[in-house]
Amino acid sequence: MSTPEPKKVAIYIDGFNLYHAIHDLKRPHLKWLNLFTLGTKLLRDGEALEKVHFFTTVVDWNAPKRTRHQTYLMALAAKGVKISHGNFKKASRHCSQHDRHCPFREEKQTDVAIGVQIVADAFKGTFERMILLTADTDQIPAVEMVKREFPNKDITWLAPPGRMQQARELGDLITDRSELSSGMIQNCRLPRVVMDAQQNIVCSMPNEYAAPNS
Repeated sequence: MSTPEPKKVAIYIDGFNLYHAIHDLKRPHLKWLNLFTLGTKLLRDGEALEKVHFFTTVVDWNAPKRTRHQTYLMALAAKGVKISHGNFKKASRHCSQHDRHCPFREEKQTDVAIGVQIVADAFKGTFERMILLTADTDQIPAVEMVKREFPNKDITWLAPPGRMQQARELGDLITDRSELSSGMIQNCRLPRVVMDAQQNIVCSMPNEYAAPNS
C-alpha cells in the first residue's frame, strides 16, 4: 500500500505587521525569529512545508535599523525563506500632535504583493493549505477568491501577537484561526551565528536582539 503524498503548506507573512506586533511586546530578542522553523511547527500530521514567503520593506532613512533589517533578511534567506520587497513613499498627513500636516512615510506594494502571490500560488497548486500571518484586513479579497475558486484548499489565519481583535473581519472569514504567542516565538529564534546549508557563516545576530541574561 503506497504512502499518500504529504499535503503541501505555504505560509505568507506580512513582515511590517509582524514586526510592529513584536515591537509592542517590548522584548527585542523576539525579533530574531526563524520564520522557517515557525512554519515547520505549524504543520499538522501528513503535511509538508512547501514555502515560507516573507513580504517586507527595508527602511532607507535610519542606518542602524536598515543594517539590522538587512542582517535579518540575510539570516532568513539562509534558512530557506523567500523574500519579496516593497518600498516606502513619502506622504503628508494631518498630525494631531502639532495640528498641521506633517511628512510621513508609507509602505507601498506589500499588501498587493501578498494578495497577488496568494492567488497566483493557489492557481499554480503551490499549496493545499495556506497560512496567512497578518492582521491586515486588506487581504480579505485574496482570501475570498481562494475560498471561492478553490473550496478544497484549507486556509489558516495566524494573527500576530496581540492583534487578533484588531482584525476580526479576517476571523469572521477564516474559521481556522489562532494568535501567535510570544512563547512560540521564543522557541523559534535564530541562532546567534547563522549558517547556510553548506555550513558557511552568513551573519551574526545584532546585539540589540540578544536575549535577556544571554
